Amino acid sequence: MATPHSNLPRGTRIRVGIAGPLEQILFGPAFTEDGTLNLVGAIRTCMGSVGARSIRELQQTELIIAPSIKTEGKVFQRAQKLGAPR
Repeated sequence: MATPHSNLPRGTRIRVGIAGPLEQILFGPAFTEDGTLNLVGAIRTCMGSVGARSIRELQQTELIIAPSIKTEGKVFQRAQKLGAPR
């Protein structure tokens, strides 16, 4: 809380609640899809998506996130001559 904010003045305590037991938060099973449960499963899925075999490889992975794949992603695809030709 080093940075002051008008909605959360310094020293204010807020209740964040409990999502579940620690074991369920880390290993699941997840009964929601909001990412609050099964952290290890989410990391494994991410590692599989990028082809990383270890956390170190995952940390070194470079990702490009296109906020609007229909507009910004197409520019990169056309420049690299990827995808379906038009």
